[in-house]
Amino acid sequence: TNNYGVWEDEFKDLGLAGCIEHVWRDTVVYLDDNDPILIGRAYGRFSRHLLHEELLRRCVESGVSYLSSKVERIVEAATGHSLVECEGSIVIPCRLATVASGAASGKLLQYELGGPRVSVQTAYGVEVEVENNPYDPNLMVFMDYRDYMRGKVESLEAEFPTFLYAMPMSPTRVFFEETCLASKDAMPFELLKKKLMSRLDTLGVRIIKTYEEEWSYIPVGGSLPNTEQKNLAFGAAASMVHPATGYSVVRSLSEAPKYASAIANILKQGQAKDMMTRNISAQAWNTLWPQERKRQRAFFLFGLALILQLDIEGIRTFFQTFFRLPNWMSQGFLGSSLSSTDLLLFAFYMFVIAPNDLRKCLIQHLLSDPTGATMVRTYLAI
Repeated sequence: TNNYGVWEDEFKDLGLAGCIEHVWRDTVVYLDDNDPILIGRAYGRFSRHLLHEELLRRCVESGVSYLSSKVERIVEAATGHSLVECEGSIVIPCRLATVASGAASGKLLQYELGGPRVSVQTAYGVEVEVENNPYDPNLMVFMDYRDYMRGKVESLEAEFPTFLYAMPMSPTRVFFEETCLASKDAMPFELLKKKLMSRLDTLGVRIIKTYEEEWSYIPVGGSLPNTEQKNLAFGAAASMVHPATGYSVVRSLSEAPKYASAIANILKQGQAKDMMTRNISAQAWNTLWPQERKRQRAFFLFGLALILQLDIEGIRTFFQTFFRLPNWMSQGFLGSSLSSTDLLLFAFYMFVIAPNDLRKCLIQHLLSDPTGATMVRTYLAI
């Protein structure tokens, strides 16, 4: 199972407030032993079941049909139609197929060659009944990067900086999760579990009962889908996961109506002969990945590559600077709502208020990392 957190205002804007099962009126970040940082923004845990029911209800109202089967491959027929081949020799002809099967969609889709390497965000979590919960149940703990080892860091643990993410459901029932924000190679779940239990032990937390365990593996970064292909994609299959945060649910849900409208227009206008002579999917791909979105993603990939290079002290310095930004900047970055121009202003502001060691790191990263050159080229593309 997975626990999904969202900023309450973003889910309300989607008309999905009824799917939120618990809300914390503020969110807190601990970076070191100094005073915690209050973000000033409500955070919610939404119910997977309620969201599933709501989306199914909308589908039923719109006459969506389902087939419970596994897709083996998608091929193109001589007529220009796509043939979706499923288990049990079931073949479904269609004018357009959209793949929404998550990040592991390589056998159904083509991706751009030569793109950045896929990194991964990993986490291990438990929802537990505890004694001695040190956290205020009215606050959601967005990040706790404090040194629970008190400087006694083993080499393998130092290789993977992690933070605690905590949702206090009550004074005694809490969801704790140890998270590696991003790494080139997946952090072993056993190591994440070990770090979480060591952290809770250091905090004096005693687990009385375990309700759920969670193992989270989120690929981040990587290449965009090849937008010349006929098959479409959505969600993680379309590389819509925020490269620098791992968030994707709100962006996918917010972009779905516009994307669906583009596909509907294609189907209304398309004729059989058009399917054989031109790329009828181009309009939909351009709706999902216009040049503006590509510029934003190039910026996020630059940020992801920076995070991958930082040690724990560097990450603390980065977030100390990040949370000093104006709210519209930090919130917009986390929510993928900043324009490519806004992101340049974001970068300038970060550079101005950053300490000298972080400034030096940012300059070196821009000049030496391939994502810096890619970002510049993408921004300059017309």
